Amino acid sequence: MGRERVQQIVTPQGDVLVVMPLAQFERLSAAAGSFMLNATANDAGPEQFTPPPEVRAAIEAGESPLAAWRRFRRISQVALARAAGVSRFTVMRIESAGAGAGNRQSRRLLAAALDVPPSAI
Repeated sequence: MGRERVQQIVTPQGDVLVVMPLAQFERLSAAAGSFMLNATANDAGPEQFTPPPEVRAAIEAGESPLAAWRRFRRISQVALARAAGVSRFTVMRIESAGAGAGNRQSRRLLAAALDVPPSAI
């Protein structure tokens, strides 16, 4: 993804907004397209969530769920950390520790930045 810059803006209500180059947004949107097709087939809720085959294969091969989703979305650790409002160290630690690692708040923020349910990471 190179050295594209992602800017965060915090609204008075505490929402974190992200401003990024159009090319990066288009790549993320394209990656999200296959997720959205998959997610609409899972209307029963997060307990019925099924990741795309690429993510499942990476996890089955031993990659952490967070790393598998991050690579699927084609986003760097730094960009994910910025989008989620956590440190790069947090992303690295959770990726190296595996499923369920990290505190609940960090996992929730990272999942939201990746547009997946927290249980997926």
